[in-house]
Amino acid sequence: MRSGGSIPYIKVSDIRAGQVNINPSNLVPDVVAKSFWRGDESGIRAFDLITPIRTSKNIGEFAVLMPGQERIVATKEVLILRATSASFVDNFYLLWALSLKVVRNQWRRVVFMQTNREDVGKRFMEIEIPWPCDALTAQDASKDFRNYYQGIEGLRRKFVDALEHKGLHHVFLGKQFEELNAEKK
Repeated sequence: MRSGGSIPYIKVSDIRAGQVNINPSNLVPDVVAKSFWRGDESGIRAFDLITPIRTSKNIGEFAVLMPGQERIVATKEVLILRATSASFVDNFYLLWALSLKVVRNQWRRVVFMQTNREDVGKRFMEIEIPWPCDALTAQDASKDFRNYYQGIEGLRRKFVDALEHKGLHHVFLGKQFEELNAEKK
């Protein structure tokens, strides 16, 4: 999709190494995004998890949607997950659990067992993850994931603030991120 808009269109190839890489050449207009979202907002939140579920060797490898990446249109070939507010775990715990080698092996089995290997369908619901006995255990287990992604976000904000203060550079980090950053000033 190359329609000269301002909303990033995220494809499977944009999900790599725990990050969602926004490609500024794949943007859609607001009207197209809103038709995909069936409303004014995507429903995606900062720190949601995203993984390819079709046509990719990295099925089940999760990335984190960072603050400012909430206003995207994602291909139907991805799965977006979020811990519910009713649970005492957060997305960082889910990422920790989904990144365990034993869990990654379950993803390989799900993909291998598919009759159509290009689509895991609802088989992702067969993946079992370890469940902590309480919130403190979950936070302790996932602290390195939380520190890493929240640390990246802190560094990104400092970086953008420094560039905006000097007024000499432009770095594309997504329209929503730029708007959020502007609100803080």
